[in-house]
Amino acid sequence: MLPSVGAVRSFGPTSWQIADTAAGRIDAFWEFGRDDTNLLPGALMAREAGALVTTVTGEPWTVGERSFLAAPRGVHGKLLGLLDSCRTAGVTG
Repeated sequence: MLPSVGAVRSFGPTSWQIADTAAGRIDAFWEFGRDDTNLLPGALMAREAGALVTTVTGEPWTVGERSFLAAPRGVHGKLLGLLDSCRTAGVTG
């Protein structure tokens, strides 16, 4: 992912980062792994703000999924390809 983006950062709690994505303060949020307690309220905020919320393979995100991506429609598709490359290369943390 790093060769394709300007920066990858963590700004604290998961739900806060998703809220920042929903508000347009950051471009996107993704996570490999499960964190349903924080992802569920974040997913609601992002969806209500018009962001797409899926797994990193593009399937609709639901509780219990092993990955998460929230991004605006214009960025979402491009990120799916980049994240799939990271996932298949084993760069998932």
